[in-house]
Amino acid sequence: MSAVPTDVITGILSQLPLRRSFTSNANIKLLLDSYAEDDEYKAYSVDFDSLDNLEELPRPLSTTSFGVSSRIFGSCNGLLAISHDEAGIALWSPSTKECHYPPKLTIGDMYDEIILGFGYDVINNDYKVVRMLSSGKLVMIYSLKAKSWKRIKDCPYEITFHVSQDGAYANGSVHWVGVENDKDDDARVIFGLDIGTEEFHQLPGPESDISYKNFGYRSVGILGGGLCVFRDIYHQDNIVLWVMKEYGVRESWTEDFYVSRDECWQWCMYYTRAISHSRRGDRVLLDNGGRPRQPAWFNLDKRTREVVDIPGAPKHFNAIIFVESLASVLP
Repeated sequence: MSAVPTDVITGILSQLPLRRSFTSNANIKLLLDSYAEDDEYKAYSVDFDSLDNLEELPRPLSTTSFGVSSRIFGSCNGLLAISHDEAGIALWSPSTKECHYPPKLTIGDMYDEIILGFGYDVINNDYKVVRMLSSGKLVMIYSLKAKSWKRIKDCPYEITFHVSQDGAYANGSVHWVGVENDKDDDARVIFGLDIGTEEFHQLPGPESDISYKNFGYRSVGILGGGLCVFRDIYHQDNIVLWVMKEYGVRESWTEDFYVSRDECWQWCMYYTRAISHSRRGDRVLLDNGGRPRQPAWFNLDKRTREVVDIPGAPKHFNAIIFVESLASVLP
């Protein structure tokens, strides 16, 4: 029996769903991260298109302790990053069931919140966790390849208006909305940390005929693989979503849609987060950022909302998109 040529084997393996997920957007899952203490911070996954085939996952760093929280703060290439108030951080692959626990950091400040981010370092083929204080001080980066934390220079921006904001990873950088140090809180900017060069940089904002003082950036996210930002227009009671079509180019920002308070479902609409477009592109899955969270579909044509109701799933949860993959969290 003759041996099978290497190129044939490669071709066969490339057709396997887990390997093709990176390039074909196949096997997209919606992860439901329950944060209710009576649900022990369980995690579930469902097929994104149909929102069925609910599966409970062995989520790391669960907790039943009163007053202790745990949340998933990042998703990249099928890997998830989890934070726990007492235990620290875990990197987890729901597909392979692998889990890695970086050394716990005790650096903190009782007056500052912890800001987190997670992404892939293309330059060094490495996954990294970013941890800093909301004041921009004590910026630490964990390298999965090196299995160690290191401190880099402080961030020139503060994240003060929404302390629970987690970083959004796109194009090799983790992004947040913040305020330049010693500047007025109204002067919010979009900034990123390139996790390859480990340098901070400010992004140009969307062009608009609205004067600078009449709007404020609220939250960044990922939509369709690109960076997006919500902003509110002062005295008009609505928020507008802009999507960056080409990273780092001012003209590439496009206005996607807006949501008014009447069309929203809770008072905290200003912290709305975009999760994903539907497959047909006629709806957007939104998380209003409130407590308790209950994500809903917003119909772009009808201007209506429909709360996500999945049989067997918790009523309140944080929704995260991830793609099944064979990426490993083992250094």
